[in-house]
Amino acid sequence: MSLLNAQAARPQPDLVVFVNGEQLTGMLEKADGKSVTFKSAMAGEITIPWTNIKELHSSQTFALLKPKQQLTRKQALAAVPQGTISAENKEVTVKSPAASTSVPLAQVDQLVPTALFTKALKPLSFSQGWAGTATAGVSLVRATQDSTTFNGAIALTRALPQVDWLPASSRTSINFTQSYGNTSQSGTPTVETNIFHAYAEQDIYFSPRLFVLANTTFDHNFSSNLDLQQAYGGGIGLNLIKNARQQLDARGDLHYEKQAFFDPTTINNIVGSTFAETYLRNLPKKLVFTEFGSYTPAWNDLSAYSAHVNGALGFPVFKGLGFSVSAVDDYLNDAPIGSKRNSAQYTTNLTYTIKPK
Repeated sequence: MSLLNAQAARPQPDLVVFVNGEQLTGMLEKADGKSVTFKSAMAGEITIPWTNIKELHSSQTFALLKPKQQLTRKQALAAVPQGTISAENKEVTVKSPAASTSVPLAQVDQLVPTALFTKALKPLSFSQGWAGTATAGVSLVRATQDSTTFNGAIALTRALPQVDWLPASSRTSINFTQSYGNTSQSGTPTVETNIFHAYAEQDIYFSPRLFVLANTTFDHNFSSNLDLQQAYGGGIGLNLIKNARQQLDARGDLHYEKQAFFDPTTINNIVGSTFAETYLRNLPKKLVFTEFGSYTPAWNDLSAYSAHVNGALGFPVFKGLGFSVSAVDDYLNDAPIGSKRNSAQYTTNLTYTIKPK
């Protein structure tokens, strides 16, 4: 009897009926106004245009989102219909125990599984929602000359909320790049390289694309005799491009900056600005290109300007693991005499993709 009850409680598979009469059973995963993502045991996960679908029936529950719908966390549960899904004659019906709502297909933006919909409305703890990449590479040479080089970087972003159907509220970014190396040979001085760049920023959105920001930057460059350059400021930013394929941000700030060189008598206190842009592009084959560039002029000392550029192309290998090819360039115009103003690095590193929890 218990076996019969278990079989009776088992949900029926979802069903797609194509315009040519063929049928496919499986599980509806999600949908938007153009297509349906459906997974079956025979065909795997496939994307089906709505134009190829005559009927769709799902016993699972979804939330139906309309195009350009203005939602907030507080009113989303009451404003969005949720229930089982059926579609026929270019119309989608959401049926719940309390009501049934039919919407023309042209007015459907997304069908989101109810569990993901309600999860997106809950606040996250500080440890949740972080996404990004961590990279590391090392080179060892043991011969007449002993050489050791280490490169590492981490880039983390926490954008709230985590879905595109709620208005952006805040974003936290943390970036760190480090390059360290030394070359030694018997009877000669050891040559050392040590460069790091650290950046943190907090953004608060006032519209879908406009935000104010507070940021801080730390730089160390042994090659340019820079012990520590630190900056603290605030400004404004704009999402120039933002879609599933690419994102381009621009920002500018006004900050206080302090430069301390290895010569203890050389300390510069600077009032300056940073003009920066960040670009991300999702390429075919799951390749990802990222780039960051900044120019930092000083208003009280026109010679004390600097710039930083880094770019990376990431190649996926297995699950979250991959490798990247990257380049980093730092320029410090007021480097002490005898040290080079420009420092360039070219590296290939192992990478690990960090996904939000």
